Amino acid sequence: MRIFSVFLLLVAFASAGVSQDDETKCCCTTFDMSVCLSKIRDGVDAELNTTYEKALAMAQRFTGEDVENLKDAERKWIAYRDAACKAEYSLWGKGSGGPNAHGMCVIRLPRQRTADLKSAYLDRLR
Repeated sequence: MRIFSVFLLLVAFASAGVSQDDETKCCCTTFDMSVCLSKIRDGVDAELNTTYEKALAMAQRFTGEDVENLKDAERKWIAYRDAACKAEYSLWGKGSGGPNAHGMCVIRLPRQRTADLKSAYLDRLR
């Protein structure tokens, strides 16, 4: 019975690793993490930009006001992202973890924004 319990525990840990976000796989030195996070950020930014362009195209199905509302919301979201990530960075008090905390933030928030845009403009309006 004990061997079976250990086996189940190992399977649980192995499957947990599969569902991790890419940034949790960045490791080792602060520099290594920074390089890894910047690569992930580039991909997340590209996905957000593509999703935003598709959302703009969908918004054009309605009115010019809908397009302007989306553009305004995106400008305000960018200001929010910048402020929120600056705030998370400052929690590290100029320590070496600050840049990577900022990096994690500028990955997490665009992923959320991408999901929001897909839900509001792409999934719902097809």
